[in-house]
Amino acid sequence: MYVTSLSSKTTLDKLKGDFKLIDCHFERFPDGEGYVRFDEKVKNIKEILIVQSLYYPQDEHIMQLFFMIDALKDLNIKINLLIPYMAYARQDKRFKDWESVSGISLAKMIDRFELESKYTVDIHDLKITKAMRGENLSAMPAIADYLMNLNLKEPVIISPDKGSVERAKIVADQMDAEFDHLEKTRLSGDTVEIRPKEINTRNRDVAIVDDIISTGGTMAKACEVLKREGTLKVLSGATHLLMISNAEERLKKAGIDCIFGSDSIPSKFSDISIAGIIEEMF
Repeated sequence: MYVTSLSSKTTLDKLKGDFKLIDCHFERFPDGEGYVRFDEKVKNIKEILIVQSLYYPQDEHIMQLFFMIDALKDLNIKINLLIPYMAYARQDKRFKDWESVSGISLAKMIDRFELESKYTVDIHDLKITKAMRGENLSAMPAIADYLMNLNLKEPVIISPDKGSVERAKIVADQMDAEFDHLEKTRLSGDTVEIRPKEINTRNRDVAIVDDIISTGGTMAKACEVLKREGTLKVLSGATHLLMISNAEERLKKAGIDCIFGSDSIPSKFSDISIAGIIEEMF
């Protein structure tokens, strides 16, 4: 399978097996406009996989994707698409009249290209993937493999809320570990308690897993509670590490022992590659 990317080249570098890279270049004109150019080898291929993650600067990566698809379409090449991190995926509903639902809008634009296949990875809301008639893949098995190599003591896998508990279950099942989710209990008008719903984590290690770490606020509060209750190590990870503002500082100050994530968004914490997901699908 031929593959190409502009935003996910670190992922492609880790691919094993019969994958052949088609180089793609992005250049910018003095007025700020950009353009995409492929390696000459592209003229000899019939099918390709674009791996394009849409992290910051999101709009630039989106336009790169559109230009890549259009150029390959002009060459009558069959196109498969994997979007490791889907921009605007948390904008999945309308909160005020007359506002756009940006995640759905972007998904519809991608769908209009009529590609051979379209995939996302651990998308925040499946409505987005469905709107582009694609399929969502999971990095949770890869996260489980990573955690299994850390020699954790009686590990408990926890999701930050009930809505993400299925992700924790996938990781826990593969590790043969217990899983739980955090529950918020309002004690007063301005006081909220965050704690595991059922499982006692005293003298055990805990890994909190989710699809996205943004500001790290919820995970930081959870870590403080867990440590007070006698949890040994608290690890915090997700498929997509946005790590906005001072998220790293907030997590470390709360006592997080380890931050981990995938290379869907390149960072110093990207210890888990989604290359394996690509190898399994193609």
